[in-house]
Amino acid sequence: MPRWAIVSLCSLAAAALYWSPALWHWSETGFGDWQQFQHQWEASYVSVVRYGEAPLWNPWHCGGVVLFGDPQLQAYSPLFWLVLPFGTTHGLKLFLLIHTAIGFAGMYRFAQRRMGLGPWPSVMASLVWAGSGFFAWHGSGGHSAFLPFYFVPWLLLAWHAAARDVRYVAAVVAILALTVLEGGVYPFPYFCLLLAFDGIYRIARRDNAKGVVRAGLFTLPLMLLACGFRLLPILDTMAHYPRPTSGGDKLSLQEVIAMLTSKEYDYGFPGHEYVWAEYGTFIGWIALLLGLAGVVLAWQRRPPTSAHRGSDRPHRQVVLGLVFFGLMMMGSVSKLHPWTLLHALPIYGSLRVPSRFAVLFTFYLALCAGVTVQWMLGRLATLNVPVDLWAWRRAFPVLLTLSVVLHLAWGNAEVIDRWRGAPLPPVDRSARYEITSMGEYGSYASFPARGVSTQGCYTGMTYPAAPGLRVGRVPQARMAGDARAESRVTWLGRTANTMAIEVESKGGTLVVNQTWARGWSSSIGTVAAGDNGLLEVRDLPEGTQTVRLRYRPETLSAAIGVGSAGLVGTLLMWLVPTWRRRRPRIRPN
Repeated sequence: MPRWAIVSLCSLAAAALYWSPALWHWSETGFGDWQQFQHQWEASYVSVVRYGEAPLWNPWHCGGVVLFGDPQLQAYSPLFWLVLPFGTTHGLKLFLLIHTAIGFAGMYRFAQRRMGLGPWPSVMASLVWAGSGFFAWHGSGGHSAFLPFYFVPWLLLAWHAAARDVRYVAAVVAILALTVLEGGVYPFPYFCLLLAFDGIYRIARRDNAKGVVRAGLFTLPLMLLACGFRLLPILDTMAHYPRPTSGGDKLSLQEVIAMLTSKEYDYGFPGHEYVWAEYGTFIGWIALLLGLAGVVLAWQRRPPTSAHRGSDRPHRQVVLGLVFFGLMMMGSVSKLHPWTLLHALPIYGSLRVPSRFAVLFTFYLALCAGVTVQWMLGRLATLNVPVDLWAWRRAFPVLLTLSVVLHLAWGNAEVIDRWRGAPLPPVDRSARYEITSMGEYGSYASFPARGVSTQGCYTGMTYPAAPGLRVGRVPQARMAGDARAESRVTWLGRTANTMAIEVESKGGTLVVNQTWARGWSSSIGTVAAGDNGLLEVRDLPEGTQTVRLRYRPETLSAAIGVGSAGLVGTLLMWLVPTWRRRRPRIRPN
């Protein structure tokens, strides 16, 4: 069997073991923010299955809210459509499983290809990073948009390859575009920073500086085009619904050690505005000590050689990455700390919780742990041991790996085992649309299937639910003011992106029990925002007519155009250099 197939199968098995509680409770929904993300998946799923419409508007949240421009929307990811036939509960668990397997395999390959580590040290690096508490806390807590962080090693592999061969710019752009399509509101800006850090270091070290600059010059415009399908509506949404954050959180060195080694903590984190789930990054003392020892070994000009070819070169970039992203993770320790400076930049100013940089900090720490194991194996290989102890030397990497696995399981097992939510009901095709109270948030993911919406909002953006929303089985449309008594309004029904209302009146304004947003248009009259935040159709003529409302994002056409141009450009970036390289030369007679 090819090596890549073995690595893929082992990574899939590791991912299945890691998330075995989710697979064991196959039809049960997740904990915490999984209700929010599964609600988005359900809104997209119901839009497609019940109405045959693209996911543009979500009528089942906030009395109606923008879906296409939501930064965390994952409905346009290819993986979403791949798992869609399984339904959202099973699909999300497969989504989780696939990303985790990608992370295990990517870290193993990165450690071997870029670090020159052997099989067992690469396994160690993969386990410490992809099996860390960062993914346990955020994965079990419902931060589905954080799963693209598992692409980190593959992104760096593609970035390094692009400096040698410009075709691999297409791979870099494809990973970044997939990250944006998967709602990677944190992974995408983190990835841009990671590529900038890596590129600046290599240019400063004159490590194929021309290749790095060339790759960057091609990557930037292609990235903006390919990601434009999502970036345009996201930036438009953020411009109208800004997400200001203080960014003032900070960590001490003692708290960082607690993040990495504490199995249990109170729900709150004393002295911090966020809960412990935002900080928990358990890797355990064994992995931490291996990583700290690896910092020293990786910095050496020529570390002690080992049996694996290429392992005797220094890895100072790994140490600098550990320090840089560690300082980022610590937050606003001072006015000159990297996080404070980063938070003053556009886009990055909307990010909060600097402790989320733990995902990149532990990436480099795990590589350092692999360096330590490589050094230990090299030292063991040079020792003259009796024949009866030779088997123990062979068993050492197995026992060390097993100890780290058991330690990770001890620290993260209870965190991962949080799949006890009620299964979702089947899609009710005859459901009557109505607004319900926020008291039903525990069943939030079921709203689209049931056909109900919520009066309040639970989202990372500053979406305002209309204060005039009416709860319960009330008419979803009515005439405003004095015209109400002399009119007849009949609600004909709705889809995800449309509404139909029959109105018999002497003219006036039609009020719809729906939060107003830009993008709504009407077949008759003019759509406007009412004083109470509800959607209004003004200037209706006298008589009987059917008012048809439709939602179409203002950025939809531009997003499709820019995204299509990016897709074509990315394909050409991969194909044209290959075609030119293989094109036969015609020699003159």
